[in-house]
Formats: sequence, structure tokens, C-alpha cells
Amino acid sequence: MFEVRVPATSANLGPGFDSLGIALNIYGKFVFEKTCSPPEANHLTIMSYKKTLERLQVKGPDLRVRIPQVIPVGKGLGSSAACIVAGVLAAKHVSGKDVSKHELLQIAAEIEGHPDNVAPALIGGLVSSGLRDEEVFSGRLFISRKISFALLIPTFSLATSKSRKILPKSVPFSDASYNLSQLGLSISALASGDPQLIGHAFDDRLHQPYRFPLIDEAERLIELAKESGALAVALSGAGPSLLLIRQKGDRLEGLIPGLAEYKSPWRLRLCRPDMKGALLKEL
Repeated sequence: MFEVRVPATSANLGPGFDSLGIALNIYGKFVFEKTCSPPEANHLTIMSYKKTLERLQVKGPDLRVRIPQVIPVGKGLGSSAACIVAGVLAAKHVSGKDVSKHELLQIAAEIEGHPDNVAPALIGGLVSSGLRDEEVFSGRLFISRKISFALLIPTFSLATSKSRKILPKSVPFSDASYNLSQLGLSISALASGDPQLIGHAFDDRLHQPYRFPLIDEAERLIELAKESGALAVALSGAGPSLLLIRQKGDRLEGLIPGLAEYKSPWRLRLCRPDMKGALLKEL
């Protein structure tokens, strides 16, 4: 029996659409043990385990998985990426092979379809990633110790498929150029921790303007968060959760009373970057 702990992730961070992601200290825990019963073929974690064994050309035992600690599902926090990474690491463990994180990332990204969540879930920290000729490339980026993060998590969910479907098939050249400038600024802002730069560096024209209308009262929430001390606010993944960048030590307590005024309940959860990524331990 063994356990894989995988951090939640927040992808995009505003202008980093499908390219930036950060691991957060909110965790899913996956407990694996051998079973003689038919495996759960439709379970994303077990499916990822089997696909990874096939890629590694190894036969492994049937496993069942129990998830005693769950990353909120349908909230834009990388719950599916966590399931995939857990299955990939389980297969690596069972295989006994010395498989590099780069190769594990290739497998996980193929299963997920894109690397922006699986990369930070596997590696930890703030990660940039992209695809070239179907190969994933990724690199860790520096995060200033002057800043930390928080999440506004609603009770309702938003399907990633719905949030993807709303996006346009093309955008004006000026919007693409604007996002490139914002992406560079956002990386510099996270590295420096400069509050003024952070406040100007997380605007986006590629996905958030199309997705925010799917989230009731999102614009009001963003205004409230900034009035309460958040340096910047971005949609977490495909939503509906919001990622807040805050100065380290600022618990954003002034935000809490205002949340009671909204039709749908929202919860503030303070968090910080997870720098270790997914970890496996024997039980």
C-alpha cells in the first residue's frame, strides 16, 4: 500500500493562457493497494495508471484507489490533473523503473491534453510549459517571498468543457500582442513582488473576458477583493474559482464580511505555493 499526495494547481494566472500554472498547498491524497476485484476502468486515476504502464512496457498488478483527501472538483483547481499525476506516479512506482520527471510529464500531458496543470502538479512551484512537435517543455520560475496567494472558491462548479467552448476561434492581432506584453510583465511581477507591477501585470484579453460572464457577480467580486487588499485577481484555470495575489502576511480579512452579500456563497482560502510537487510514500 502506498500514498501519492498531489497539490492543487491554478493555471493561466491571467495572461498565461495554457502556459502558466502554479502548485498550491491544497492537496489530494490517493491511497493505492492491490486488489483482486475488477479495476475501475473509468476512474481517471486508474486509467492513467494503466496507460503509463503501457508506455513503460511493464505489466503491473490491478490496483484500487481511495481518495481520503480531495481537491475540490469543478472549481478550476486542477482536480483532474491531480488524478492523472497520481496514476502516473503509481505506475512509475510499481514498475520499479528510473523514469525521469520529463518523461512522466510527457505521459501526464498526453492524458490530460495540455501541460499547464499537470506540470506544476508534478514539479511544484510556478511553471511555464508548452508543446513543440508534441513534446512538452517546461521550466520553473522564481516567486518572490514578499507575496502569497488566496482563493475565492464558490459552492457552484463550472465544467471545463463549457468554459472552453465559450472561447473564440480567433482573436485580433492586437489582443495577442497585448497578452504577450502582459505575460512578460506578470513573470517579472511574481519574481520581484513589486505591488505596483503586480497590480498592472495580470490583465488578459484571450480568455477571461469571455469566461467571466459565465460566473455570476465575478466583476463585483474582483472589485471587492482589490478594495480589500488583493494586489491582483485572476481566474483560476477555467474557473469558477478566483486566484488572488496578496502581500505576504495580509490575510485579506476585510474581504470576508463583503462575501456575505453575494447570492452564491464564496469561501476565502489562504494558500501559498507548493514547491515540492507530487510525492509518493509507502504506508
